[in-house]
Amino acid sequence: MLKSLVILSVGVLAVCQALQSCEDCLKSGNHFCADTKLCNSPVCLNSITHIINCPRAPNATYDDNEARTKWLPLFGASATGPIQAQKCFDNNWPTMKLSKHILVNCSDPSPILPLTTCAMLTAVDTTQKVLVMSFRATNTGTQLEEEILNYFVAKKPFFDSGYIFEFFYDAYVALWKGGLEQEMRNLKYKYPDYEVWVTGHSLGAALASVGASWVVKAGLFKPDNIKLLTAGQPRTGDYAYSLWHQNTFAYSFRVVHAHDIVPHVPFQYELVDHDKMYHHRTEIWYNNDMSVGSTYHVCQEADGFYCSSQNADLSWNDHTHYFNTDLDGYGNQGCPKKQ
Repeated sequence: MLKSLVILSVGVLAVCQALQSCEDCLKSGNHFCADTKLCNSPVCLNSITHIINCPRAPNATYDDNEARTKWLPLFGASATGPIQAQKCFDNNWPTMKLSKHILVNCSDPSPILPLTTCAMLTAVDTTQKVLVMSFRATNTGTQLEEEILNYFVAKKPFFDSGYIFEFFYDAYVALWKGGLEQEMRNLKYKYPDYEVWVTGHSLGAALASVGASWVVKAGLFKPDNIKLLTAGQPRTGDYAYSLWHQNTFAYSFRVVHAHDIVPHVPFQYELVDHDKMYHHRTEIWYNNDMSVGSTYHVCQEADGFYCSSQNADLSWNDHTHYFNTDLDGYGNQGCPKKQ
């Protein structure tokens, strides 16, 4: 009888351990199986070893139509000058009005390379009570070269929440000191209860991640009032930054188009990258041409070998095409409305 009770107790304990949540499983020093959804599953093809990748549904709902009709024109507008930016709004979001266009020198300090600039805009919709910060993508080959070289150089602390790449940090600070801080303080004073929508594509996506995080750290806005949506975002910060970000923002989506190469840069397990940079949640992966009606995956892991990370063949063309739109020239054309 005693032997049977012991066997039963061991069996119950094993079942309880197996049914642990992913977070509890990892905290106990075990691995969680993404396939079986069990702790320490003896047979497992996809093990989760970092809490940041524990499966979790987002706390907000991703809206494909809203992404096409509102978010896409926002990062299209940031890729051009003030006149065409307002045309982007007029063609797609008529109640949105440009507030400020900021252009700053964000070059690498090397005297050898030509000057490069970073740009962003703010906008206001008093009807829908929305403020916008939208950041421009990489716009020259020299700037792209600077970003890539910086991946192997340095990172800077982001307040008390991990590290981000030095290039992204310095570029954002240049914009912040170049007019963005005063602009956001003025907008906050005039419209204290408005939502803040933050967005960008490519380099602009990384700066949008930093920007949304920065205004929270600066005490200007509460995370519940911020919506972040990026497209083609490169890895921006380390594990601590990414974990803080996803535990702070309910509405934070990283849209990834099929085989876009940039969300995989820098490669997470690069030998020289001892900090192991990570994406924060939540990836929205379109494994298609992103035309209207296309399916997409709401990825429950932050940055493991799931969703877009399954792709070994990567593409620059997918990086420049989002929502079935060629982003090269889209903003300069006034973001023509899709029929």
